[in-house]
Amino acid sequence: MKRTLQILLLAVVVLAVTVTPSDAWHHWRGGVYVGVGPYWGPYPYYWYPPPYHVYRPPTVVVEEPPVYIERPPAAPTASTAYWYYCSSAQGYYPTVPSCPEEWIKVPEQPR
Repeated sequence: MKRTLQILLLAVVVLAVTVTPSDAWHHWRGGVYVGVGPYWGPYPYYWYPPPYHVYRPPTVVVEEPPVYIERPPAAPTASTAYWYYCSSAQGYYPTVPSCPEEWIKVPEQPR
């Protein structure tokens, strides 16, 4: 049994020496923590405090309501437009294209 253990140990040593180390051996990202006894205090590092947001109240804009000024009705102006009446044809221009006597000026009237 002693002889078997020696051969097994020799095989492991030969394999360990002859195997080419891979890149993974050089990139070990492990960590080691060495501490003394149980530690019940705060974490050894501090967390950042939660973000403190300052919320401003929304801006309130009070607008004055629009002011409407009603215009008074337009005063009737002196009418400068005339209709021309022919008494012999008993009609107005342009319905009557010509009149044998002088045209009579008649102030314009709404229909």
